[in-house]
Amino acid sequence: MSNQKTSMDVFFNPKSIAIVGASESFKFGYTMTNYLLSSEFKSYPVNNTKDFIFGHKVFKNIKDIPDDIELVIIIVKNESVLEVVKDSVQKGAKGIIIETAGFSETGIEEFSKIQKEIEIIANESNVRIIGPNCVGVTNFINKFSTADIDFDESMEEGTISVIAQSGVLGNIFIEWSASQKIGFSKTVTLGNKIDVDEVDMLEYLEKDVNTNVITVYLEGVKRGPKLIEVLKKMTKPVLILKNGRSEIGSNAIRSHTGSIAGDDKIYDTIFKQYPGIYRVNNFYEMFDIAQVFATQPLPKGKNIAIITSSGSLGILACDEIERLGLNLAVLDDSTIKKMKILAPNWTSLKNPVDLGPSLFMNFNQILDAVLNDKNVDALLHIFAVPQKPIKTFSLPVKPHLRELNKLSTKLEKPVITCVFGSRWIVDYFLKDSYKYKIPIMAQISHAIKAFKHMYDFGISNKSNKS
Repeated sequence: MSNQKTSMDVFFNPKSIAIVGASESFKFGYTMTNYLLSSEFKSYPVNNTKDFIFGHKVFKNIKDIPDDIELVIIIVKNESVLEVVKDSVQKGAKGIIIETAGFSETGIEEFSKIQKEIEIIANESNVRIIGPNCVGVTNFINKFSTADIDFDESMEEGTISVIAQSGVLGNIFIEWSASQKIGFSKTVTLGNKIDVDEVDMLEYLEKDVNTNVITVYLEGVKRGPKLIEVLKKMTKPVLILKNGRSEIGSNAIRSHTGSIAGDDKIYDTIFKQYPGIYRVNNFYEMFDIAQVFATQPLPKGKNIAIITSSGSLGILACDEIERLGLNLAVLDDSTIKKMKILAPNWTSLKNPVDLGPSLFMNFNQILDAVLNDKNVDALLHIFAVPQKPIKTFSLPVKPHLRELNKLSTKLEKPVITCVFGSRWIVDYFLKDSYKYKIPIMAQISHAIKAFKHMYDFGISNKSNKS
């Protein structure tokens, strides 16, 4: 690649945009076209068969647009993409996002050849190209998006950024994360990676002031040595979901984004080699752990306390704590004495602290005693209460979340809440969890793994500074 390349920022903060293949028909690109043309971003629709789209004048060719164009979004048919790329370069565009699919991933020689020609243009020009076969980018800070999403009040701004090789899946995890009140900074889907790849994006997001945690969904790598070099230098936590562990999965990757998956054992070794790089098993685990990194202070040690309303779930958490090499905190005698004054005599006041049905009576006072214990570095709160009494007596969880946030911030100790029950119960917590920056998840294993990764990250940071 040329050394005189445009910054990745053109994809997230473009001053002017051309949408080539813009349409108001109900098909791929409809939502994106409608959103950008009605937004504050200077956007121009290009379509050689239309005069107006959503009330905006349409240009037959990108070269007909009287203004300079920084970013071009291409959603025309695959056989027309090469010509549009050439026109965009002549127009002086700095970045191109090719959302159109149907290139090397098809295995058809004609379309693989077109992809190769576009790749040559990318290598020989200063223009940067994302795709093809992707949905491009979303910037939650300035509300710019080339994906088929519509910003609404459910989409929270945060400090987690996402690099994904997949396309449409990018929209799905944005929607799922919004439902979980997980806040994003930037997301990018890379598709077939003829130019811009995970290396470029890791380097960009490492310097991005709005990104604190980076998550990566990876199918294959073209610049292996460069990726290793970049991962070695990362100072932000990077969570990587690498698929293709099986032979069947590796074969499927070729027909998805045309990538070669590579030997999974090599990836595993690389990811384990560098501090701050963590491999995860699925999207739920990835975003659960990312949310903890994004909202919680790093633990100063590995002693975990548990406050639960279910003894059984507390025991399962103990198993995970031991399995991952963390410690179940031994509560100080003074802490236990404080709790005995507060709690009914039938509650279990050793760690795990099992409050059972008295959870709503004593939670905040017990929480204060436990988190202030000098032997406790982090807290797992397990909530398992039936829906009926909560509804019947209008039992609030907002005070619990407020107190968790207040003490966690004051004492610099991370807290996680695992919620078990119906979707109504989960939503009851999610209504206020974002406001108080308390991670809500369903899997105890994800919570304990998050504590483990955060502890390891803190240790690696100390060693790097010393």
